[in-house]
Amino acid sequence: MRTFQFSDAKSHKFWNIDVQGTSFTVTYGKIGTTGQTQTKTFASDAAAQAEADKLVKEKTKKGYVETTPKATVSDAEAFETALRAHPHDLAGWSAFADFLAERDDPRGEFMQTQIALEDESRPKKERDTLKKKEAALLKTHAATWLGALAPFLLNQKAPKRAWRPETIKFAFRRGWLADLEVPNLGVEFVRALNGAPEAKFLQRLHVHTNAYEYEEGAPNIPEYADGTYKPGPDLPKGVSHYELAMHLLARCPHFESVCTLHLGNPLADGFDESDQCHTEGELAHHYVKQMPHIEELRLLAHNVDSNKLFVLPMPHLRVLQVFHASKYPVDKLAANPSLGNLTHLLLQPHAPDESKPYIRLRELRAICRATNVPKLTHLALRYTDFGDEGVREIIDSGILKRLKLLDLRGGCVTDDGARLLAAAPDAKNLERLNLDTNALSSIGIKELKSAGIKASTEAQHNEVPPFDEDQMPEYMFEADIE
Repeated sequence: MRTFQFSDAKSHKFWNIDVQGTSFTVTYGKIGTTGQTQTKTFASDAAAQAEADKLVKEKTKKGYVETTPKATVSDAEAFETALRAHPHDLAGWSAFADFLAERDDPRGEFMQTQIALEDESRPKKERDTLKKKEAALLKTHAATWLGALAPFLLNQKAPKRAWRPETIKFAFRRGWLADLEVPNLGVEFVRALNGAPEAKFLQRLHVHTNAYEYEEGAPNIPEYADGTYKPGPDLPKGVSHYELAMHLLARCPHFESVCTLHLGNPLADGFDESDQCHTEGELAHHYVKQMPHIEELRLLAHNVDSNKLFVLPMPHLRVLQVFHASKYPVDKLAANPSLGNLTHLLLQPHAPDESKPYIRLRELRAICRATNVPKLTHLALRYTDFGDEGVREIIDSGILKRLKLLDLRGGCVTDDGARLLAAAPDAKNLERLNLDTNALSSIGIKELKSAGIKASTEAQHNEVPPFDEDQMPEYMFEADIE
């Protein structure tokens, strides 16, 4: 029996076919269900096989990927399977490198070299020699080791627009393509990525935004377009040409080893990047579903479906940053039992277009009182209206005892809130307190400083509760408004 799967933003389906002599049986349906079954009989074995092959061809053209288990697994495949399941296993990587080197595969030597360079305690002279060997091997074999991605990654042309980066950055780690940073994600690049087994150990993917491109041969293609793509049955129907690449990426077969996913602008100061965002994040939860080892998830993107994202199992997740969204169901996050390793929770909503802020005291209380995030040390809740009452909740809940960073930028904390923090012994242990764009006067700022609390207090305003129900305070609109 041959098995196939299809996944995109709208569906996750399977299709299996089992040929037995003059007949075959097809089973199909949604992944996770038993599906439906159909059997057809033909005049001969050859006729049954020919029709089965025809159906397989039709399914693969539509984007189905074969998942039929192989009858035998080679030693190399066994190494690869184990390393995709345990991407940080240094001993496993070293054994795989030795295995390939013993068979005169140059990638084995390259893997050994890069693994050796991870040891920074080696003498400088030895490291310099290793770096020269690494560069020489990469120069000779990079095109082979990148496969279908080579035309996109090697000998890239200078950017057409100096104000926007277009060059794709990439890096090898432990001998395999591990990092991709793509300024403008296009259809043809995603097609190459999806079909490149050389990317099977991809660990970090950063997409700045989706390319603005048109179908090849389309009329009136504007000068500002990023490029064109060829039509094909693999492209989803009813999707804007601007978003096709992001939808096609949902079918990428190389997500199993990904530990870091970043959609949106590069980070400026650690995570402090509130620049306007033009990245589409509607499919983020589909990507993350396929990333069992995700450790760092940064979504600086519009239309993130946080209701679905916040309930996904993410047992290895350390950093969760969701900027520019318009829904923050923190109660679902607080109830997610898989987040025991979460250390950073960084949330900044889009400028509001409703009558209330997207993060309120209810959301703050949910995370402060959550029992499933015992390692949380960095908390950012920006552009809120909980003000001094929120400061009191942070102190009374006890979460301040373990926080290293508290970021309440874009709020209405007044001098009363500053006094509460100044009087809280645990606040002095904060490595950073961000109270930019709040409602402090020079008196409150002075009290924080006198208490020895390291606080950033730029751009204060005078908007304090209670706010009119039909009008949002102006400071809320300093968040991304596009």
